Amino acid sequence: MKNYVIGLLVVVIVVLASIMYKNEYSPPKNRFPLPKEISTFETKAPLILYVFFSKSNCPDCLEIIDVLNNLPPYFAVFGIVPEDELKEEKELRRITKAAFPLISVSKYRKYIPWYAPTIVGVSSVNGDILFTLPGVPGEKAYLEIFLESLYKKLYPIFLTEAFRGALSQKGVNS
Repeated sequence: MKNYVIGLLVVVIVVLASIMYKNEYSPPKNRFPLPKEISTFETKAPLILYVFFSKSNCPDCLEIIDVLNNLPPYFAVFGIVPEDELKEEKELRRITKAAFPLISVSKYRKYIPWYAPTIVGVSSVNGDILFTLPGVPGEKAYLEIFLESLYKKLYPIFLTEAFRGALSQKGVNS
């Protein structure tokens, strides 16, 4: 009987400890490392689009780059490419026609998608990953509509986050 009581106490302690641990240490959200280059933009773009691609991707899949080259200023676009291709940046830009900054994949290995090209949408406020969208042939028109509607829906959220951030910098609790 004494062994059952000791066993029950051990189980209760383990369950309570796991509950306390879960409440105290929630797993971190998927945060994407924000680039230093974002500060070079005249206006801080609330939405950052990272495009994982390579010059060896199918040409029809890379047509999304045309859309990304011509986005309004509330989008910041960064291309993430293999290190060996970044060494030949002029050739890469000639083939893909990418007009946005290119970054080496070395810092983003943890986030490499299974399929390329892929667009990862990230909040510039806190680095939260908002969406992942693979680039497929014929996606050009869809991408334009998707990004426009996404921004219209997320704009109020970005304003709220920016306002809270400004208040917290001034020492005001929201």
